[in-house]
Amino acid sequence: MLAVPVRLGRGARQAIISSGRVVVEVVMSVSGQVTTPSGQVTTPDGRELHYCTWGPLDAPPVFVLHGTPGSRYLRHAEGEYDRQRVRAITYDRPGYGFSTRLPSRTVAQAAADVRVIADHLGVDSFAVVGISGGGPNALAVAAALPDRVTRCATIVGIGPSDADDLDMFEGMSAENVADWKVAMQGESALRGDYYVGCVQWANSLAESELPEPIRSMLVEALTEGLRTPDGIVDDYAAQLAPWGFDLSRVRCPVRVMVAEHDTSVPPTHGQWLARHITNAELLTVPGDHFGPRQTEEEALLGWLAGHDNEARPVN
Repeated sequence: MLAVPVRLGRGARQAIISSGRVVVEVVMSVSGQVTTPSGQVTTPDGRELHYCTWGPLDAPPVFVLHGTPGSRYLRHAEGEYDRQRVRAITYDRPGYGFSTRLPSRTVAQAAADVRVIADHLGVDSFAVVGISGGGPNALAVAAALPDRVTRCATIVGIGPSDADDLDMFEGMSAENVADWKVAMQGESALRGDYYVGCVQWANSLAESELPEPIRSMLVEALTEGLRTPDGIVDDYAAQLAPWGFDLSRVRCPVRVMVAEHDTSVPPTHGQWLARHITNAELLTVPGDHFGPRQTEEEALLGWLAGHDNEARPVN
């Protein structure tokens, strides 16, 4: 199961300062290194995008788009890709990990970057799923590449902040609302104590009670994504601005997964998306933003890969 917050509660954050600089301690996987196929590609405008692939190379490809924060190392880590025969492709959005920053990027920009990686890998058609803050990016890819995207899904994904008929704060916890308020203050607010706290929180997961291999994967993925504050700064800005594409252009089959007791991204966000996307199906699962929902997410991966005989979550 992927359980990554779109927002980081202040109660879980403290400063890490050493010689006046933020210390980012990168904790690797259980084996001590990343062994998955990885690479980089240069975009037409000269930026570098870094990516990884997971699972069988001859399986149906599915782009898995990380949340806020995140990186190319964020993935399902308990054998789901092998069991469901999914070739998962992950990448650092601009400003995260080693991908070149793209200031003032919009959510819609994700489509062009995914196309560059798919072309580089020789992948003609593929499915796409976005988790939490990556949800809008997955929808952007589906809207811009209708001839290539076979299926699309969001998992506890956010809705548009500028929608007239969506109250983005309804049902959201006070600390998550506070984090959004920090983001609304702009880049300087995010680059200060907020970023320092994000790094602290990511490193603290190494001592958490999360089970392995999820714990090591999350620490690895989040610390990689937080090498600089650029990713979260630009993600917040993109999510708070108009997304840059029309949801009516999403024509492929879509599944929108919401968690019944989610107070980070309340179910109303996914319910709104399901009402405004053609061919969208709403899947309501138990639990909160962090799950547990391993069975439901694995079934969703199977559906994305075209395995329609997989068990489906029950609404």
